[in-house]
Amino acid sequence: MSRSPVEELSAPLRNGTDGGRRPSPALRRRTVAAALAVALLAALAAWGWMRPRPAEVPRIAYTTLLRAIDARRVESVVVRPGVDVRGEWAGSAGDANGAEPDFAVAYPVSEVDGLAARAERGGVALSLEQAPDPAPWRDAVQYGFTALLLAGVFFYLYRQSRGGEMGELGAAGASDTTFADVAGTQGAAEELRELVEFLRAPERFAALGARIPKGALLVGPPGTGKTLLARAVAGEAGVPFFSLSGSEVTGFLVGMGAHRIKGLFKKARKRGGVIFIDEIDALGGKRGRNRSHNEDDRTLNQLLVEMDGFDPLAGVVVIAATNRPDDLDEALKRPGRFDRMVTVANPTSQGREQILRLHAVRRGVPLHESVDLPRLARLTPGSSGAELVNLLNEAAISAAREGAAQVHWSHVDGARDRLLLGKERPGFRALDQERSTIAYHEAGHALAGVVCSPEDGLHKVTIQARGQALGVAFFSPDDDRFLHRRSYLEGLIVKGLAGRAAEELVFGAEAVTSGAQNDLMQVNGIARRMVYQLGMGRETGLLIHDGEPGSLSPEAHAQMDREVRALLARLYGRTLDLLRANREPLAALAVALLERETVDGAEAVEIMEDAGLDRGAVLAVA
Repeated sequence: MSRSPVEELSAPLRNGTDGGRRPSPALRRRTVAAALAVALLAALAAWGWMRPRPAEVPRIAYTTLLRAIDARRVESVVVRPGVDVRGEWAGSAGDANGAEPDFAVAYPVSEVDGLAARAERGGVALSLEQAPDPAPWRDAVQYGFTALLLAGVFFYLYRQSRGGEMGELGAAGASDTTFADVAGTQGAAEELRELVEFLRAPERFAALGARIPKGALLVGPPGTGKTLLARAVAGEAGVPFFSLSGSEVTGFLVGMGAHRIKGLFKKARKRGGVIFIDEIDALGGKRGRNRSHNEDDRTLNQLLVEMDGFDPLAGVVVIAATNRPDDLDEALKRPGRFDRMVTVANPTSQGREQILRLHAVRRGVPLHESVDLPRLARLTPGSSGAELVNLLNEAAISAAREGAAQVHWSHVDGARDRLLLGKERPGFRALDQERSTIAYHEAGHALAGVVCSPEDGLHKVTIQARGQALGVAFFSPDDDRFLHRRSYLEGLIVKGLAGRAAEELVFGAEAVTSGAQNDLMQVNGIARRMVYQLGMGRETGLLIHDGEPGSLSPEAHAQMDREVRALLARLYGRTLDLLRANREPLAALAVALLERETVDGAEAVEIMEDAGLDRGAVLAVA
């Protein structure tokens, strides 16, 4: 039975299966070998547990033996040096040299001569005997099995270091990805197209005396498509793609990492192509920081040597990716190794729309006409490509769960809320007094945001519990911004403080709650950044803290702390004045939230305006 596109999209998430593919022969062989080893160990353990054991011989004290010898109640004794003394009582029918002895005694080895003299005086027959090994082949089996186990471990590590079947590293394969499969990274893609031309015809560049780039370093946060771009370079050029992670190269055996790097470049030189090293900071960190990482330093040295050593006309380009460029060794970033540093940032609003549209088309996600992709792109500022793909995937799963034929806006909006705040808590309901507090708290955020931060449109206000949040006011900027004015940052602080201010204004200073904890963390962070990093303090002026210990005197630190407290106190007073001037709009929105739990942004603004929202109040209290 064929599956719908939505089912195809959600199929990889079901039960963690691989679609019914049979395991590889190598995996089957390893499974059989592991099963045989476990069976052998189990058999040895069962034999040791179930084998018959000799009967226990009664043990007596050494002093008791001496008194018995003096009293001539002992017939004979057998001394087993280092083990014990066994003997037969006088008049018994046993034979200490043959059948089971009558008793056994643990004795000090130094007492052998004294025991012999005592036995001679008492007329007791004394003999020496070496203790028999109850299982003479046990040590051979134990040591032999241990030797085989160690040999197997070292053989596995050797195969892994050689890149054999059990440790294939940097396997080459054709990439069918092209730049048409990449969206939202136009700037980075344009920079990498030059590498494609070089891979196609390196002689054309060499003929003009151009030094052909050996590598490119892709720098950007996780999920922005760095691996996809590297695959697109290989796919566009039609060359093999060698891929590995920086953590795959390191190992605990001395020289293993360097050997792997050497073998990888040897394979690449034979065939040409793109070598992609993901998370290069795992092996390319600054050398000498930690003496325990000497093996990592050897691996990095080998990488540097290989990048210096291969022929520029060999048709090999090294592309690496990292989200921590400051941690990389400077030798990696110099010209002649990674000649290009390409920034792969989170997409802009236009880029987010392109990613959403491309994913919907390529994965066959049927979107209803209610799904406004430009609007969704504006509602997801700062999201990476991977996060946007995950959002559409969650929306498709939600639609499939409901049995819908298409993905509607409600599915997309719900997926966005779920990814940002967590899943709804349908069984949760706060006490009436707490619901009222939450409603006024969120209404305060919404009102202050509409008045003080008009750049960020109000999307939705809700007091429905999601994840750890009891309510939230969603805001989304009209467009991407890369510079922020002081007035905008102060507006963010006012918006963040408005929840606590609304609680104090409506219920009294003694009735404020812990619900503003996260708000206070955010506004304190903004205020400290304004003073410590952006030079926006009134008293400290352009003095900033660069993060280095000792860069500021204790007096300067104390002055900056006072500046932060003064800034927060001033803006909190402005927030209280703003809410006092708009007491009726605040109450109107809170009542609507108590009745419906969730109010759309445009409707929330209409409710407050109908109640007499004064947008000029912020100017009056500034």
